Amino acid sequence: MATIILVLAAFGGVRWLTAGEHFTINAPAGASEKLPEGGYEVVVDLRSSEVHQELRTDRGAASVSTYVMPLDTSWDQVRSMVADQLDGWEPTGDCLGSDPQRARCTWTEPARWWPRRVKIVFIRPPNKAEDRAAWPDSTFLVIGSGLGSNV
Repeated sequence: MATIILVLAAFGGVRWLTAGEHFTINAPAGASEKLPEGGYEVVVDLRSSEVHQELRTDRGAASVSTYVMPLDTSWDQVRSMVADQLDGWEPTGDCLGSDPQRARCTWTEPARWWPRRVKIVFIRPPNKAEDRAAWPDSTFLVIGSGLGSNV
């Protein structure tokens, strides 16, 4: 009986430590963290801030990165690239990308205790020419990884 309790305690300890680490997501090909200046910055910064807030847990802050990507990058490319790195994680939210300006998806780790979450937000330039004037010919990707928590 003591052996079983020790094994369960060891498993719980390993899971606790793993849940305390951010899951690393590699950026897609063609992505750069060197963002150009422009009128888009408020929109992208706001989305990044939202991801920080949504993934923050009692264990700490989320790890969030923002990337500029080529204009011809599609939501399906980005979503599938991230999903391939999250083998077995459950997607939640509107992962179909039905919003023409912004698509988002969140994945939850398939763990009973302290599951971690990863969230991406894909931001496209505005459709109207007058709104688009301050935007570079690029799309933007925000990737966030939160620590595991039962909250």
